[in-house]
Amino acid sequence: MAATGLRLRASVETWSLRVLIFVTAALSIWFVNRTGTYRTLLFDGGWTTRFYVLAWIVLTPYLGWLIMATGRLVFSLIRHEPTQRVDEFFVGAAALILTGFGLGALSILYPPIVLGFAAAVLLWDSRSFRKPRKFALTLPLLATSVLGLWLLATVFIDRALIPDVMSSDVQQLYAPYLAEVARNHSIWLAADNPIFSDFEVGHGNGLHLMLATFLPPHVAQIISFLYFVGIGAVIFELARLVLPLQALGRRWEDATIPIAFALAVLGLAWPQTMPNLRPGLYVMEFGKYHLQTAAFFVYFLLVVIRSSQSRDRLAAGMCGLAVAASYPLYAAFVFLISTLGAFAKALQRNRSGLKTCVLLGFGAIAGCVLAFSVNYFYLGIPATNPYSLFRRVASVERFSQFGSLDILDYFVLAQSLDVSDFLSKAGLLAFLKQVRSVLLVAILITIAMCAVTFAGSRLSPDRSDVSKPGTSSNPVGLFIVVAYLASVRLLDLTLNIPSLMRLSVHINALFPLATVGMVCWGLVLVRRVKPAWFADRFAPPVAFVSLLVACAWATNAHPWKSFQNDEAITFVQGAALDRMPNVKLNWQRCDELQQSTGSDRILALNGYRAMVPCYFSPLLTRGKIIHTYQSDVARDFRKIALGSADTAEATLRSLGVKFFYVQKQNCDFWLNGFSDLFERGELARRFTVYRDTAGYWILTWKNRDQALSPEIEAAISALRTRSKDIYREGYGTDPFEVMKHGSARRGERGNIAVLDQLFTCQ
Repeated sequence: MAATGLRLRASVETWSLRVLIFVTAALSIWFVNRTGTYRTLLFDGGWTTRFYVLAWIVLTPYLGWLIMATGRLVFSLIRHEPTQRVDEFFVGAAALILTGFGLGALSILYPPIVLGFAAAVLLWDSRSFRKPRKFALTLPLLATSVLGLWLLATVFIDRALIPDVMSSDVQQLYAPYLAEVARNHSIWLAADNPIFSDFEVGHGNGLHLMLATFLPPHVAQIISFLYFVGIGAVIFELARLVLPLQALGRRWEDATIPIAFALAVLGLAWPQTMPNLRPGLYVMEFGKYHLQTAAFFVYFLLVVIRSSQSRDRLAAGMCGLAVAASYPLYAAFVFLISTLGAFAKALQRNRSGLKTCVLLGFGAIAGCVLAFSVNYFYLGIPATNPYSLFRRVASVERFSQFGSLDILDYFVLAQSLDVSDFLSKAGLLAFLKQVRSVLLVAILITIAMCAVTFAGSRLSPDRSDVSKPGTSSNPVGLFIVVAYLASVRLLDLTLNIPSLMRLSVHINALFPLATVGMVCWGLVLVRRVKPAWFADRFAPPVAFVSLLVACAWATNAHPWKSFQNDEAITFVQGAALDRMPNVKLNWQRCDELQQSTGSDRILALNGYRAMVPCYFSPLLTRGKIIHTYQSDVARDFRKIALGSADTAEATLRSLGVKFFYVQKQNCDFWLNGFSDLFERGELARRFTVYRDTAGYWILTWKNRDQALSPEIEAAISALRTRSKDIYREGYGTDPFEVMKHGSARRGERGNIAVLDQLFTCQ
């Protein structure tokens, strides 16, 4: 009876704790989803913002727990060796990516299903939750931990916690699709809001899709932060494998954990390039998917470097499939890592490791086939980037259900007039200069450490390590890291591809690891020649202190500077988003347009960049501000922009477009704004002014005797004419006219810098 009572009491205590944990999460989910929260964050702030911050601080560990619990569940379903936390995280993320993609394809991404799945996984995991691995707490670990926590706290508040209201891409290309998935419970597009570009880059990111079903689109930034932490964990594990500290003696081996931890912190805080110290990994746009892919890329390095086990083959196949399925062009990086790993394992005659590398490559191929097939059979084109490659096999009939290939053709024309040559000789020189600088730094540090070891061996010799030969180590790991870093950096600098430059930012986290690795191997070579020099006890502490100083410098000089410039702490204290110093876009205009025109739709003729916060904005009626190339109106680009004025008017009226926005003192006309419908003679004949403010006009269809004043017609026509003149001056021709009439480009490329005048109409 007593035993039964004890068991009952233990069961009650266990379930009480679980109920408390899940109730706390439920309250946080409810708060971040409250109606009107986003508007309050933007314009009012106050206690709503403070509780919003608290809710995300509570929820973030739950999301990390869900990912790791899913990884443990996957590993429990197969026979495997004991796993590491880092493996559980990435396999769990890959499993959720594929699960979310599958649920979305079946159109069953409903909150009850996703929340039920998440609760079941967490309840299962709570039965056998492992205690975190403990390290002996020492002063070096304590100092590094403080710096690491400071770095994570500033990055979390500055990049993850604050909703992104500064990036134009996140607001019009990423968050809208997550909102559509939550609305439609599916990855497939709604006929009245065909945001095909968002579909292409977003439908395979199943982890984001699952969490966005019961959380606002801002969850993408929290997921990116979890991947940011994951990158640090991978660098820690890589450092333990790549650095041959055990070959330098017992005291160096004892310092492995602190040094690896310091390199993880330094990698996360390292600036983008050594010469000009631009911001690094921590200022990537957390609302995008780049940190997800960056984390997987560095994890793949770990998988192909370490001794292969069954866990690695599972991770390689599943994660390779997930990354390529999320966006097939990422497979190029996966192939690079797979090839480097296979080459190294073949030289070592390591058949098990070679299988792992091959599985990684085959997983990426399978993901590519899956993603390209879905895109082609649904959108009618395998991918829109690189467009020139896939345009040849595009199905015009299928794609016309979602968008206009004519618009994409126009983009290619305009960009070909804008960008420089594909290959850059200057980039090659910059690459060679960077290689030289890194090697020089490594050599200088190696010489300095040799001097320290020599001096230490003379001042306080420790003969315990002299007679012991250094443990044999393999430089293959360092070779793979350095070769990958050099390959990506070479591509980044020599190819003028902006997307590649943004994607390759993650390699900056590997610079400290590669440099220290070269220094350590240099010391190993010196030890083999002069073992007596390493008979001292001061060199390892000096090396760690140097790393700690570098961590303190990088952490305070860069993430902290960004944190200060953004005044991120004021958001935590309740400041409204539109009052923060780096928020330049006018969110009040979106509110004004909603209040003045109700649910009627608006087509902007100019001010494309000024209207970015209003496209797909949650402040507005869905689809109110018509996006330039992702909307049901864009599907009829040939009729509206390239057709006659009568055809354009009939088409717009049939689509229910009633209002037209024209920003004053702005020549940034784009696509539909150049339609014959808005020629000077047609404006007075077909339109009248609905609203005239200090910053913009809103036109509407002319009704009976209403007339557009000659002054307003002349002002709008002057803006439009000046816009064409600026384009001709910048491009050497008018790309819209070339597109409209199918004529050949005439003249030489002009001065691209004059395009900045579009925003001020000078």
